[in-house]
Amino acid sequence: MLTPTPRGQVCCVQVQGALAYRVGYPPTSWEWTPWEYATDGRFNGRRDDPEGVWRTLYLGATRLACYLEVLAYARKSDELSAALDEIIENEEEEEEFPTIAPGRVPRSWMTPRVNGSGTISGWFVAPGDIETMATLRNCFRADAIRLGLADLDTAAIRDGRPRALTQSISRWTNTLTDPAGNPVAGIAFDSRHGDGLVLWALYERPGDGPISGNVTPLDHGPVEADDPDLIEAMRLHNLVWEDS
Repeated sequence: MLTPTPRGQVCCVQVQGALAYRVGYPPTSWEWTPWEYATDGRFNGRRDDPEGVWRTLYLGATRLACYLEVLAYARKSDELSAALDEIIENEEEEEEFPTIAPGRVPRSWMTPRVNGSGTISGWFVAPGDIETMATLRNCFRADAIRLGLADLDTAAIRDGRPRALTQSISRWTNTLTDPAGNPVAGIAFDSRHGDGLVLWALYERPGDGPISGNVTPLDHGPVEADDPDLIEAMRLHNLVWEDS
């Protein structure tokens, strides 16, 4: 459904009881990340509030989509590998501050994390929709160019670099309302790791408790190495366990 705004039209999609997943932290992974983990009062996710007023919860329509997002940091990078090769360490430093080669993940990565499943409901802005994209380009193209991009397109908003751009867009989106005049629940978008990998960025709203009012948790459990979705995400990212 198209929703008019003072700066153009945006496409909003209604989600009603959709199954959603999250890889997070105890107790259930559905809680808002505590503010004490913010840096200078702000979180630095692609859709987080640049002013640090409200929080964002990142969810996936599949557990695979979640794993691909949270493990992307460990992927091999030719530039990073070359930079690491140029660092000269003595034996004492290496023992005290061991480094892990790109493409390898310590098994301890699983220990503090929790898999959660639940359902979500609400209206979500679709930034990749053709109408929304036209509105965003009109509103934020100058910002994109100022930040070093050639233009504002779907590649720019999916990649999330620079963060200042996607966070500014998210802050504007946070002010929009659904067809009934209520604040939108958040943003629905495709993962940068592949088409069809649906993700949601859920906005914290006044009156929310530890868990968003748009979420109904179902179950949760530990992240385990034999999880087929985790195995597949590591294959797609070409990752192996550090002790393999």
